[in-house]
Amino acid sequence: MATRGNPFKRFHDDHRKVLARLDAIEETLPRGTARLGAGAIAALEALVSLLARQFATHSAAEERVLFPALAEAFPGARPALKPLEREHDEMRSMLVRLDELLAEPATPARDEQIVIQVRDLVDLLRIHIRKEEQSVLNVARRVLTAAEISALGARMADVGRSGAPRASRKEAS
Repeated sequence: MATRGNPFKRFHDDHRKVLARLDAIEETLPRGTARLGAGAIAALEALVSLLARQFATHSAAEERVLFPALAEAFPGARPALKPLEREHDEMRSMLVRLDELLAEPATPARDEQIVIQVRDLVDLLRIHIRKEEQSVLNVARRVLTAAEISALGARMADVGRSGAPRASRKEAS
């Protein structure tokens, strides 16, 4: 998931990658009541796939490693972290519904619902990423010690490989 030397770089890189993809997806969406073409459907299926991978690695690392480390080092951050976790759950649900819609037979009503759901997901993702950058990554960089950041990087790398972080030495004892 993240490089051990700078665990925050991977988060920033993932955010930039997703934001760029969102910009590209919006370009493929029809205006008004136009139908979705095969190219738009393929792009949306690729987006669903990318976001599913991001939720399996990026969001998992945030929820299982970064957020708890930040909450422990800076308890005042806890109120900002809970809404972000709820947004992760909401976006996962939105992604499942979008994937289900993409699998349905093409109809004007289905296409309209896809466009609405994609726009909602895109808006939520942009807001969510902005909040993470400002209220999590910037704060974590300031409040975590060098040793905590190093340990964080190692644990996040484990999330990327296995989907779950390895217990720290402190937790194992």
